[in-house]
Amino acid sequence: MNQSLLYQVNLVSINQIEDEESNDNNGILGHSHDIPQIRLRDLLNGISYNDIIEIWEVSYIASKTSKSHYVVILKDATLLCTCMFIINQGMICRHQFRVLIQSDNAIFHISHIHTRWFNLSSDLPTNSTGFITIINGEKNHTTIPLSYMNQLRTDNVYTMTIREKVNKKIQYGAAMSIAKTSIQIAVTEGVTAELIGILTQFIMKYRRSTGLSIEKSTISFSNTIDAIYCIAWV
Repeated sequence: MNQSLLYQVNLVSINQIEDEESNDNNGILGHSHDIPQIRLRDLLNGISYNDIIEIWEVSYIASKTSKSHYVVILKDATLLCTCMFIINQGMICRHQFRVLIQSDNAIFHISHIHTRWFNLSSDLPTNSTGFITIINGEKNHTTIPLSYMNQLRTDNVYTMTIREKVNKKIQYGAAMSIAKTSIQIAVTEGVTAELIGILTQFIMKYRRSTGLSIEKSTISFSNTIDAIYCIAWV
């Protein structure tokens, strides 16, 4: 967001924009990554000009030779940029932030952030709960989705089912790390019986909800100890 202040913006019309044939950047080498990833006319392909509210040319202040980006404001509040960051990364780019600061017609819509960046299911924007918007620093709510943005983006593959599986794998990995360290200490100090006793009590406490008998749990745990012991001392 702070990098957006390194850019200047100018309101332009579609007829003023030169159709750049090349994305080569002759500007500062350190900013060679900050080049348009798509021509504006290609970005607007399939979008009615009647749905375009404003087009802003965004230029890097420190270089007069670097290529400009273009940010387009559509009627449904969609913000498009020729850097394609919002499509590829799912977040508002520095050029769009600069336009949000400058334009009274630019609206921050919560759907500008891809759902994969939300941690909790309760945070996911849906049509039934409405969407958060920020206009000139004022927070509002709307039930209107970003139709153009939804067309450009692919479906979210990071579903709740996948998220739950990933979280379980993370929890399993963290628990196994602690278990490995505990077993190493128990073997070194000769107190494996104490550790087994503690974990047996833990298994007894939660075995009903897991459906495992104490015999199965003990066998499974013993096998885990043997496996971790072998790994730890290889």
